[in-house]
Amino acid sequence: MAVKVEFEGYIKEVKPFDWGTVYTVAHRQVIMNAQKQWETAGYDYFEVSAEPGFEEDSKVKVVGNLKTKRFDKRDGSKGVALQVRADSIEPVQKPATMPEMQAALPGIREIPEETPF
Repeated sequence: MAVKVEFEGYIKEVKPFDWGTVYTVAHRQVIMNAQKQWETAGYDYFEVSAEPGFEEDSKVKVVGNLKTKRFDKRDGSKGVALQVRADSIEPVQKPATMPEMQAALPGIREIPEETPF
């Protein structure tokens, strides 16, 4: 039974084949800590089968069907691969960096960490 999934992540690897492309997409897991701030708890890596057209480090939104596959790791332990057959994969605009924001809005500046508010 396939499970429908939808997530955003960054393409870490592109593997082209005659029938299509497999992208390794990293999705960040976040949790709220005791200070009520979001922090990264880890990453899930999905093998996404889709049409070609994306490059490494692209941010994408994936919608598709999830399958899991068990395998033996090199150290002899068991692993689970997360595979998605994409119904759609779309580019997502990455957040702007400070230099990009300063180029677009010359008056903008970064607020120092020690600012008391």
